[in-house]
Amino acid sequence: MFSLLTSPGLRSVAERELVPFAVSLVVAQTYFKWGSFSLELVGFLALWFVLGITADRILKMLNR
Repeated sequence: MFSLLTSPGLRSVAERELVPFAVSLVVAQTYFKWGSFSLELVGFLALWFVLGITADRILKMLNR
């Protein structure tokens, strides 16, 4: 999610966001049982955003 907002290349964005998206989807399906689609969607998107930022920063630290 973070890379989608900041990166112009669609292929590189897809490669970077695949793991955070998949993890967010699994976590949301497993643990987010809030009784409201809207709340669960917001939770999923927030988690995807946070995991995207985390993955981006980890990759930057490893590339130094």
